[in-house]
Amino acid sequence: MAVSLPMPSIGPPPDTYGHARMPAPGSAPVPEKIDRIEYGRFRNVYVYITEACQLRCSGCYMGDRLERALKMPFEEIQSTLTSWRQMGGSKLTVLGGEPTLHPRYEDTIRLANVLGYEHVITTSNGLAPARRKFERLEPADFAYVQISLDGGSAATHDAVRGEGKFDETLVTVKELCERGFDTRIICTVSKRNERDCLQLLDLADEIGVSLVKYHVLSVIGRGHGSPEDGMEPPEWLEFCDRLRTAAQGYRTRVWYQPTFARRSDMPRFEAEGYRGCIGRTLDRISIFPDGRAYVCSFLFDTDLHFAEMREGRIELNRRDNEFDLFTGALTTPGCGGCKAPGSCMGGCPAEQIVDGRSSCDAYEDIVPVCRLWKSVPAN
Repeated sequence: MAVSLPMPSIGPPPDTYGHARMPAPGSAPVPEKIDRIEYGRFRNVYVYITEACQLRCSGCYMGDRLERALKMPFEEIQSTLTSWRQMGGSKLTVLGGEPTLHPRYEDTIRLANVLGYEHVITTSNGLAPARRKFERLEPADFAYVQISLDGGSAATHDAVRGEGKFDETLVTVKELCERGFDTRIICTVSKRNERDCLQLLDLADEIGVSLVKYHVLSVIGRGHGSPEDGMEPPEWLEFCDRLRTAAQGYRTRVWYQPTFARRSDMPRFEAEGYRGCIGRTLDRISIFPDGRAYVCSFLFDTDLHFAEMREGRIELNRRDNEFDLFTGALTTPGCGGCKAPGSCMGGCPAEQIVDGRSSCDAYEDIVPVCRLWKSVPAN
């Protein structure tokens, strides 16, 4: 069914925050410098329209939700997208499970554009059913499409996702690039694939992928069931060192989530704009089919959600919630002794809840870096 919900599109420059306004002529001297005001107000909206997926990847953070396989009714999708657009959302990512398995996936993408989201993004496993959905959509429907590849070869990817899945997914990636979609690759790095996942940079340059994003296997969700695949902070930092070296010289851009840093690295991240827990900025929100809405993905397995969608309305969680946790760390640090006070600002209190320890406590020279923040190595 075609979606027709006319609403004016609002179009500030892409990926920008607010700026101080210039004074009206004659009202005051024009300042020599206008400081950039960094704020978000739910700029990034992540909607999980279904928990269903064909795969059972060992490191998937969706965990038992995959067995529950809830699908968000389209009426709820409409009210959710509308409500968070009104809250200031401009960058929408449609996820699952596997989002293309939702029967109204295409209508959801078109609705997002009608509502005026300036960037509409989707993340997919890129299997044949997803490819068939993308064939009925156009490059202009998306800002970009992200496809998951968990390794630089069939051997490593298929060990996580199943036999034959690497080749099947590559067909989709190549077809999207050929059709003119801005196509990106996401790779979850673990001990299973760290030896060859940098080969994705060669593959991306060859096919025409615009960006490869790396993040570390999370301990949440199904990651709990494969602790042997997880990477300890020093191991992840060593991988990031190799990544920064390897990224040089490629056309394809690279993003990565530092997650942890050596104390000596913090000035560099501060220079890039890092200022501690992004959860305190309320820059993003993730909404699940059961209506729960979280600011921080690290807390998805907890009852500390920020809000809930109820009958088309946003209701704040008046009980203990994640925002209280984030802001509380400003007065009662969630770490084991601050090593970078200019940017850490209380550490990551979610680590204590999810991991039962602070990475600062566990490793003398390691500082937690907000999992929601990305760095870009020079390449």
